[in-house]
Amino acid sequence: MVLVEVKKTPAKTGLNTVEDFQEKVEAYRRLFPEKTILPAVLSLGGFTKEAKPFCDAQGIAIAEQIEHY
Repeated sequence: MVLVEVKKTPAKTGLNTVEDFQEKVEAYRRLFPEKTILPAVLSLGGFTKEAKPFCDAQGIAIAEQIEHY
């Protein structure tokens, strides 16, 4: 199961936002223990210096753009 949070703003996504997302991820893990949860955050404005290491430590994939063909 892929969980993606999208932030389509020019502002950088901060630690509070990714911590809130991590709470949602944990809720899904409790609801669906048999599923593998793949969390990701897409932030078109980028990420703060605090948010990036938190995502890395929690296994949350991050992206600042979507490539399309």
